[in-house]
Amino acid sequence: MTRARDNQRSRLYAAEWEVFGWPDMEFKSMDTLTVYLWKVLSNRHVQNKYEVARKLVDGVIPLKISNGSWTRTAWARHEEGFMWVSFPRKSRTRHVVLHEISHLLSPDDCPAHGREFCQTYLHLVKLFFGKDTQNKFKVAMKKHKCKYSKPHTRWKTPLSQEEKDVMLARLIAGRQNGQSQMERS
Repeated sequence: MTRARDNQRSRLYAAEWEVFGWPDMEFKSMDTLTVYLWKVLSNRHVQNKYEVARKLVDGVIPLKISNGSWTRTAWARHEEGFMWVSFPRKSRTRHVVLHEISHLLSPDDCPAHGREFCQTYLHLVKLFFGKDTQNKFKVAMKKHKCKYSKPHTRWKTPLSQEEKDVMLARLIAGRQNGQSQMERS
């Protein structure tokens, strides 16, 4: 399955850079990074909100964790029957781990750094860095025009079928009225 176009990757990276700065290798070994990764996935708030996290912790979906010795940047992938994350030496920091976990927890059919991903990422930042850091991150995302909330709509709730029928009747009446006025002139 192909993902939708990733329009805000560079904007998100700019916001990350502004809040977290240059990555400083916090986890000297893959063992400590792996412990932190499972700590995040096992958190009760993460477990309650994301079904994928429960499946990963329960082992329903296998998770492969790589040291990234052949790559320069961290990445996460949804593969057929399993998920895979990779952390090269320079990207072994807490916020990068949260970034990659957000890829695993966000829907597979949305853009890689889209709204859904950013919502998940902000939630994890709030849980593991605190509300202050989350607020700084939101400000940086706004500054760099990175979208993280639901698309805005005129309606607070979806329209009921009756409301749709009324709107359709108005539209048809308006078109008929417009056509009769054009015929008169």
